[in-house]
Order: sequence, then structure tokens, then C-alpha cells
Amino acid sequence: WLGRHRLSSRTGARALRMARSRALCGFLERMVPDACRCYSIAVTRALCEFPLSLPRNAFTAREVPRAGDLWRLCQDAATLASIRAGWPPERFRVERVAFIVYKMTMLHDAVTPYGAVLETKTWVSRLRRRTLCTREVRIQHRGMQVAAATQEWVHVDFDTLKPKQATEEAAAAFPAVDVEPSVAMPAYEPSPGGADELRFQMWQTAADPLAHANHPAYVDWCDEATSRHMDAAGIDPVLLRPIAETVTYRSAVLPGEEVEVRTERVGVLGSTAVVLRHSIETGRGPAAEAVTVRGLLDGSAEPLIAAWL
Repeated sequence: WLGRHRLSSRTGARALRMARSRALCGFLERMVPDACRCYSIAVTRALCEFPLSLPRNAFTAREVPRAGDLWRLCQDAATLASIRAGWPPERFRVERVAFIVYKMTMLHDAVTPYGAVLETKTWVSRLRRRTLCTREVRIQHRGMQVAAATQEWVHVDFDTLKPKQATEEAAAAFPAVDVEPSVAMPAYEPSPGGADELRFQMWQTAADPLAHANHPAYVDWCDEATSRHMDAAGIDPVLLRPIAETVTYRSAVLPGEEVEVRTERVGVLGSTAVVLRHSIETGRGPAAEAVTVRGLLDGSAEPLIAAWL
């Protein structure tokens, strides 16, 4: 989803982005099954720590940070770590390469107040074939874990978006270090239920600097679909509490495209959370698949579970 588009025609530029996206998705489908083949270099300096804070607009009316904004904080941590390693965004452009996210999983542990300084640490836990990279992010406040995330990145050619093996110099800048295991989604009890759909057109002004929807936006869309369903069921959407979510990306979503988010209940965690599966599509086909685990701020999710019967 990256690249400088030098075509004079807007239609031609869009076609180029679509072709790049399809080529990348085909590569990931072939490569991800081989993800167990990796190497690690125990380098203590590879662990970076930053004091970060969430902006005011990241909080709901109940003073709870939205899941998508914690994903954005993780993105900031990854960018800062890359800068510290000698690879700021400008260097990626000069070298004509990039890293893009193809999967991310986050677990939420505690609510943080606005203005809190969040001790955020990040490191690369796996580097495979100098192409696929797993990055870990942990967010704490006063020693208490707020959230934990695992990001999966792929190294690509900047102009063609085709996966490209990084140079040895680049690989050396992002050594893998064994700190703690990657996060995983919680196990749940299968409990199929109702479904709902949300359709919208991606705003032109919502595109990121790379001219497509930034990856945390997909979490926003899933929670918006859930919140609208809650509202229709008579549940105040501001009570929604994030517990865990994972998104696997298939294709870019471009400004002006029609987007459909189909949400269905697939399971429960006792009476404390509902598990929802989201299929995100555009007119070109699947854009992402997501699973969100959501509860209510009072700790019981029974009304939320019942809303998806």
C-alpha cells in the first residue's frame, strides 16, 4: 500500500495501487505458512523504550481510550524504534523500500487515564529471510500493563510494492531479540449468533500519508459497526470495552471506495465478553478479516451477547 505514483491519470494511479496490493497479498499467502523458519540474535540494545501519551481525542465520554488509538500508539513506537535504528521514513524513501503491516494482534489489560505517561517498549522478535518481521510492543503505566501487541511486517520494494529481501545492513539494524512470547488471542467458546452490516464510503480526507486507510482505521470500523448495533439494541455504545482484537490485512482501502463491514457473533467468553468476526470488503474484494473480543465497562457482557442473538 505504499509507493510514489507517477502516473498522470488518477485512474491509472489507482489501478497501479490495486495491482501492487494483489501482488503483495499473493506473496503473503505463500510465505506466512513458513513463518516458523526464523533466526534470532540476542542483542539487548534491540529493545527500545519510549515515554508516550495518548492524545485527548483518543478517549471516549467515559474516559476510556479507544482500541484503534492504542494501535496508533504502537505504530508510533515502531516508527520511533526505526528512527533510533537509523531508518527514519525519509531513508526508506531514499532507499526505495518500506515495511508494511499485514497482521496485528492486541490484548488490553488495563484502562489508562488521559495525560498518563505510558512506558512503551518495543523490539523485533523474529526476522525471516530478511523479508518478514515480527515486532512486539508492550505498554505500561506505573508498572501495570495497559496493552500488549504483536505486529507482523513485510519488507517491500517502495515503487512496485512487491516483497523484497532487505539488505544485510538493514537486517543488522533490526536484530531479533528474545524478550517474551508474542501475544495470542484468548480461547473462546463457540457460540454463533446474529449478523449485521455497515456500509460507508472512505473519506478522501481520511487517507494517510501513503494515500490509503492506515491499518488502525480497520479497528475503528469494526468498533463502529459494533457500536451501531449496540445503539440499535438499546445499549449505550460508550460502554463498549476492548479486550482483544486481531486483524489480517488482504488489500488496501483507497479514498472514495465503498466499504462493507459484515459483523457476526462467533463466540463468547463466559458472560464477560462477546467474540465478533468482521469481514471487511471493497468492490475489489476482501480487504481484511478481523476478530474482536468486547465486553462492557461494568464487567458483564450479557446484554451485549444477547444483542447478537
